[in-house]
Amino acid sequence: MKHCFLAFLFFGSYHTFGQTANEVTCEDTLSLKIAEVDSILEKIELFGEEYAKIMETWSPEKKKRFQETFVYTRGHITIPEKPIEWKNEE
Repeated sequence: MKHCFLAFLFFGSYHTFGQTANEVTCEDTLSLKIAEVDSILEKIELFGEEYAKIMETWSPEKKKRFQETFVYTRGHITIPEKPIEWKNEE
């Protein structure tokens, strides 16, 4: 009888105070990661669209300097001899 009471007390307290485990499957975590990546891609696209609008207002000299400094063709990288100094040109 004593053992039955202890077993009942043990299982009862476990049921009352125990934490239930939420089942998280690989599919759930994968869908969460995909949603996170999609969110990041949307932010990057939004930034690109906004920056393209800003770049449209640049002078031809500033556009040329930007292209010479930051745009590279595939297989060809120019490493500057001194650090890039990009002055605030409005």
